[in-house]
Amino acid sequence: MSNRKKANQSYIHLMLALFGAAAMSILLFFVLFRFDGIAQTFRKLQNVLMPFIIGAVIAYILKPSCNFIEEKLTIFFSKQKKAPMKLIPGLSVLLTMALGLAVILILLVMVLPTLLDSIYSVVRLIPSSMEAASDWLLQYFDDNETLSNYIQEFSESFSTSIPSWIRTNVIPNIEILIGNISSSVSSVVSIFSNVLIGLIAAIYILGSRKKFASQARLINYSVFGKKWAGRILREVQYTDKVFSGYINGRLIDSLIIGIICFIGMLIFRMPYAMLVSVIVGVTNIIPFFGPYIGAIPSFLLILMVTPVKAVIFLVFVLILQQFDGNILGPRILGNVTGLSSFWVLFAILTFGGLFGFIGVIIGVPVFAVIYDIIRKLVKYGVTRREQNNQEPPASQNMESEEESNCP
Repeated sequence: MSNRKKANQSYIHLMLALFGAAAMSILLFFVLFRFDGIAQTFRKLQNVLMPFIIGAVIAYILKPSCNFIEEKLTIFFSKQKKAPMKLIPGLSVLLTMALGLAVILILLVMVLPTLLDSIYSVVRLIPSSMEAASDWLLQYFDDNETLSNYIQEFSESFSTSIPSWIRTNVIPNIEILIGNISSSVSSVVSIFSNVLIGLIAAIYILGSRKKFASQARLINYSVFGKKWAGRILREVQYTDKVFSGYINGRLIDSLIIGIICFIGMLIFRMPYAMLVSVIVGVTNIIPFFGPYIGAIPSFLLILMVTPVKAVIFLVFVLILQQFDGNILGPRILGNVTGLSSFWVLFAILTFGGLFGFIGVIIGVPVFAVIYDIIRKLVKYGVTRREQNNQEPPASQNMESEEESNCP
């Protein structure tokens, strides 16, 4: 009787597996043949939910600060008599949002005017710098008539290309440009409205973060069993640890690097100190390739003014990046992802190619989570196979083989 029952169970499992494989095949073919429609639907859904996506990102970035402020307020009010303990969550959210907006406003007031002046001076300096560079090249390659003619033609075409472009393209199409202003304004208004609604959504998300967490935990335990629900919860906690540690760490690290770069450029009296520091700080958010992406345009900007200081800048940036990679970065980030350099490069290139700049930023923590899930599944599969076969662990087999091979 037991053998017949086992046979029926095996038959049922086989039928379920075949049905699942057929359903997945149909779903795969449907996605492949209807990919454009599905992608368009997702884009529409993304546009509708964009304010909430922005709010969720803002709330996630500000969550550690909100937890810290709430903890300190709880300690402070607990020592007071008749303290309004119910107001602590709302007060911590308001203080967190006010602190975040104040930091952004201070950075804009300090950075934006100098940044605009630097950009304006760079644009104004480009023609004279190109002329000086062409004169230097003509003087250096004076003996080579062919190369001298090529350099002179390139310099003349560059100096006349901008006015010619304005005459032939901008002025005749001024009506079209004016007509497009309305759409540009509407897109700008849409962006600002999404950000504004996102800020409001971030306030509600931060205020209800504990309630959302408890609801998600309840759904997890109601859908899955206790064993798998616990594993899913631990994986979610690990994902939160990786993402919060990595993203917040990269932001803090890049801000510190930008400030150090600005101070160093002021000490060496280099041109475009604010503009170059912003470029170096922002590109430092990108792992692995960020220092090189920021150093190349910054070097070219300084090279237009003074070549000697451009070389000094390269040496300074090289020392700064060594300090960041060996001292500052490990102290702030630690080994949050647990990935080797090869997998970091693989994650950046893969997710960057699939999702662009956003993929470059979040590729490393996403791949770290995927890598951790695969590692745990492989470990779980090996453990089950060893238990079913009642074999000693693989490590013990390897040790025994090594002992047998020893002379």
